[in-house]
Amino acid sequence: MSFYARISGYLTYRTHDHLDAAIDRLTRGAWLNDDEQWLVRGHPREIRTDATTDHERNLLAIPAGVYQNLGRITTELFAGATDGVVVTSSNDACFDAWIETPLPEATNVPPGEGGDVSSIRCIDLEHFARTQGLGVKQLGDPGHFQWQWDVLDAFHDKHDPDILGILESARGPPG
Repeated sequence: MSFYARISGYLTYRTHDHLDAAIDRLTRGAWLNDDEQWLVRGHPREIRTDATTDHERNLLAIPAGVYQNLGRITTELFAGATDGVVVTSSNDACFDAWIETPLPEATNVPPGEGGDVSSIRCIDLEHFARTQGLGVKQLGDPGHFQWQWDVLDAFHDKHDPDILGILESARGPPG
């Protein structure tokens, strides 16, 4: 059974081997192709966006979008991570959101291996909606599904990292 989640984030790795292991995992899962371009639903001819990796900085950026099953494996990407955040939400048979960051001990986990690598902060989206002035709509209320999308939009507007800014920061000012 597939799980669709809206995801955005970036991870910086201690070594090239850690970055390569993350890229390999994303390629095996059909989220990336061999050119490190992000794919839509694993389709090799449907490119979501060009490569968002910076091999000089050991940086992997996940562009904002809805991904099939990526939300199930994000923790696997944290082995060797020294910095970063992955922001995830879903209303695919749920109404959940979480923010995942690397633990200090993640830097010592060998490439491609598991262990204590990340911390996950679960978000109460109904509480978040109230704090953002969006109120709460129950299932069955008119406009419930649109309300969910509005809450998820507000959540990502508040928590998504500036992926483009992160990728461009090493390239210096334009011009």
